[in-house]
Amino acid sequence: MNIWRNAIMTTIVIILFGWGMIVLYEAQIQFAEIVKNPEPPWEVTISAIPILAVIVIGGILTFVSYKVNKKKYQSWKKALLLPPELEEADEREQYITGQACRNSYFAMWFGTPLITALMLFYPFVSDTLPYYPMLIILVMPLIQIFTYVISVRRSY
Repeated sequence: MNIWRNAIMTTIVIILFGWGMIVLYEAQIQFAEIVKNPEPPWEVTISAIPILAVIVIGGILTFVSYKVNKKKYQSWKKALLLPPELEEADEREQYITGQACRNSYFAMWFGTPLITALMLFYPFVSDTLPYYPMLIILVMPLIQIFTYVISVRRSY
């Protein structure tokens, strides 16, 4: 079970998604300025590189994950909808996955108040990082993924 490869692929997709969302957020801020001040010139600039990176790299990683999982599950529904980390061949692996999911749940139980507390810093960084809340929210799945991976690796 190559759990680290799957976790790294998922982390890359989350980071690329965050990058694309930051670009869309900046465009939304520009659009809000147009709505507030409807006098010309009207201009909204969107960088296409992050969005194309999300589509291309995310699409490639999704395709690779789909091909690997389709061979295992023999069903396109399971291959697309089940995370690649949930590989269970026998009862022992099911137990390890269950324990890792439990640990991941506990990490979210403690991580959510921590992430919420980090939101208290937003007024101090809002001028330099107006997209700070997006970054903080995207930390939550990373906590969950890495807690799961570390828990699985400890069990083997």
